[in-house]
Amino acid sequence: MIRLLLTLILSANILQSWIFVESSGDECSINTECKLLRQCPEIIKKFRQLRNVPYCKVGEGSVYVCCPVPPRPYVPKKDDDQRIVRECKSYQNSRKTCDKSLIVGGKNADPKEFPFMALLMYVNGAQRTILCGGSLISNRYVLTAAHCFYVPNEPNIVRLGELDYNTSEDDASPVDFSLDSYHIHEEYDDDTRFHDIAVVKLNATVQYNDYILPACLPLVDGRSFPQFLATGFGAVKNFGNSASHLQKVKLDNFSDELCQSKIDKAVVSINTTIQMCAGSFYYERDTCTGDSGGPLFVDHPDYNCLFLVLGVTSYGEGGCANKGLPAFYTRIQVYVKWIEKIVWP
Repeated sequence: MIRLLLTLILSANILQSWIFVESSGDECSINTECKLLRQCPEIIKKFRQLRNVPYCKVGEGSVYVCCPVPPRPYVPKKDDDQRIVRECKSYQNSRKTCDKSLIVGGKNADPKEFPFMALLMYVNGAQRTILCGGSLISNRYVLTAAHCFYVPNEPNIVRLGELDYNTSEDDASPVDFSLDSYHIHEEYDDDTRFHDIAVVKLNATVQYNDYILPACLPLVDGRSFPQFLATGFGAVKNFGNSASHLQKVKLDNFSDELCQSKIDKAVVSINTTIQMCAGSFYYERDTCTGDSGGPLFVDHPDYNCLFLVLGVTSYGEGGCANKGLPAFYTRIQVYVKWIEKIVWP
């Protein structure tokens, strides 16, 4: 039966009447990958019921579809009394509508898609320098990277609710805040980028709306997720200009062992207890210059319409978007107690 069904699917008439191009090239949404149709039993089983087959490409007489990636088991620590869990639940009440993220390689984010995204800048009169990204984690605090403050002109403005900073005609509601203070992790090492994490206190309380809402902090280390999302206003290619429109990208989780095998140990030292690795196994996707401090995250497994931030963008080895090579992120779960003492003392 399956052999007969595949024969029908691969005929030209069936392709024309059934297959809907959801994406071009090899791009698929989060937690799916482009595979031969015959290697994707999930799509084969549901083929007759699908109105829009998640086609990704056709090549050499073969049909490829966006096939679901089997999820690794997510086992949250049940600690409803912990402050970050209570705060996360409260954020859910402020999110009225949402769509599941459709993340592909280096594409523009949609309006209101990532309301926790922060932009750290140095502003002096008419001069504006985009320095880093960040994640809103409460009504007064933004999480970012420590190395963002190891620059001659450190950030003095945090912008929330932005989509494209070069236009006022986008569907956005940006609000600028000055910095009240910032806390760099006391063990941060600018040479190794170990403990590359910082918390910024804003000068005023944030009012939540459809454009501005915090992300949740994790009780898990992130190893159980096969793929992540990342966002930023950084360069869209090596040595290129920053993107004025917020970018989004889907990244693969490089296991600790795989990450260690990919790096040049003479140049880079990785501590997988406090750092994590992500990139693309097959495509040129990555975070890049200007994305530092921004989030590595997933759709929250427990709370609809919210995001779980697992990593802080730290650095990459040998440029950006090198296929098969990871970039490095600070593992947030290790620092939750440190964050809680600052944000919710």
